[in-house]
Amino acid sequence: MRIGLLVFCAAALNPAIALAQGADELVALINAYRSAPQQCEGKRTVPAPALAPDAHLKNVQTQSGRLLQDALKARGYPAARAFSITVSGPRDAGAVMDLMKRSHCAPLLDAQFSNIGVSREGSTWRVALARPVLSAHLGEWRQVGEEVLRLTNSARAQPRTCGGRRFAAAPPLRWAGELGLAAFVHSRDMATRNYFDHRAPDGSRVDARARREGYIWRRIGENIAAGQGSPQEVMAAWLASPGHCENIMTPEFAEMGAAYAINERSEHTIYWTQVFGTRR
Repeated sequence: MRIGLLVFCAAALNPAIALAQGADELVALINAYRSAPQQCEGKRTVPAPALAPDAHLKNVQTQSGRLLQDALKARGYPAARAFSITVSGPRDAGAVMDLMKRSHCAPLLDAQFSNIGVSREGSTWRVALARPVLSAHLGEWRQVGEEVLRLTNSARAQPRTCGGRRFAAAPPLRWAGELGLAAFVHSRDMATRNYFDHRAPDGSRVDARARREGYIWRRIGENIAAGQGSPQEVMAAWLASPGHCENIMTPEFAEMGAAYAINERSEHTIYWTQVFGTRR
């Protein structure tokens, strides 16, 4: 969301870097916008899952509709749903975001989308939003959760900026079975009862869910996501969202568990939970 002086100085030396950083900043702004309730077209919205950047969606010039879905399929991205936005004139991501919030708030906040691609050519910005056709089978939730752990430790192994906050590399996390179960229970509950929230219908949050599984914590945290079809995709969504990224990079966390659950009749089809903890 916020870009520091060093980034601007480096970008000034290389126009290609400046374009890429502007696109990355716009992704972060869109995910921050989706993460909180908004007023859109006279209605109050609820927070929507973070969008995962996907290279297939960059530089898409086809308009929305069947033509857009056909174009994405030709690129190797079979889309269940897709929408594109083109904005011309603004030179910075903040100005683009202001325009899109006024004219395209509904697609930007649409919880049905799980991926995003942003490209920029001069003062023309293209934003593609999509949701892929879900793969037939991901594998057993524990196996997939351990892949999320591997990807998380890979992300923690290098310095990273989450929004405007800079993090040094952090120590690797260990798998905690209790946190994995807490993640699975919440993912399954969201999928079964068709909601997307850190707070379950019974009022419980991650602190209580971890305790129910026998995890006595000193520090606890949680990321949730929905609509992403693979561990790689959900990690990309979390890393592109400042608050989720901060959880991933927090050095005080020592352990982690993660899981997904699927309900084809639910709004998002697939739901993800990642639980971080440090034992007391």
